[in-house]
Amino acid sequence: MTVAGLPLLVAIACALVVYVGTTVQASLGIGLGMLSSPVLALADTDFIPVAIIISVIPLSSTVAWSEREHVDRRGAALLLIGRIPGVVIAVLVVARFGDTALGLMVSGSVIAAVVVSAVGRKFVAGPATLLVAGGASGFMATTTGVGGPPVALTYQHDTPETMRSTISTFFAVGALMSLVGLVLAGEVSRRSLELTAVLIPSVVLGIVTAARVKHRLNADLVRPAILALCLLSATALLIRTLA
Repeated sequence: MTVAGLPLLVAIACALVVYVGTTVQASLGIGLGMLSSPVLALADTDFIPVAIIISVIPLSSTVAWSEREHVDRRGAALLLIGRIPGVVIAVLVVARFGDTALGLMVSGSVIAAVVVSAVGRKFVAGPATLLVAGGASGFMATTTGVGGPPVALTYQHDTPETMRSTISTFFAVGALMSLVGLVLAGEVSRRSLELTAVLIPSVVLGIVTAARVKHRLNADLVRPAILALCLLSATALLIRTLA
């Protein structure tokens, strides 16, 4: 039995990892792309980046609206301005990626993000930093589906509410920008939309779950576990890509 061309167990595994990633992102601010992209790329590279980008839109819109009073509006605007050139450059190069290049990009992006997150270097959220973070996030998200780390690093020392709401506002609008760019470049295929449909129920369930558990999650315990899972899945993808 298959689901959207995937073996049933593979489809279930993909849906499960997206459910976990959605729950984490809705609770802490990031997690869906970093956790899900390597696993989805292992299952089928047609998941990347369209399925992640589309999944981010309802997730981030829900979080941004529910915590709208905490949004750093100036910061979100600067991030979005910076995202524009990042998306444009990504759209120009993404069509040239084969499966090997995509695997290397996804695994490399996640491993680099885990290392930088673990180091915990503090960045000051000034205008220049926000513009650069927005551009880097736009490029990474549009090519690999992993766009959270640059902006998360910028906001990691703000309050959880400000971090979640501002990043979610940026993702909600920014994902639409990336999706439009990919549509214009002809990179949104019927196959990628079929695979996206497999994930949407998990996104909805993750949003509902996060609303119930986010205030009880201990970020100091969850964060290292998520980083370890991200590193494990990215390493597995890297090994398979190079094999």
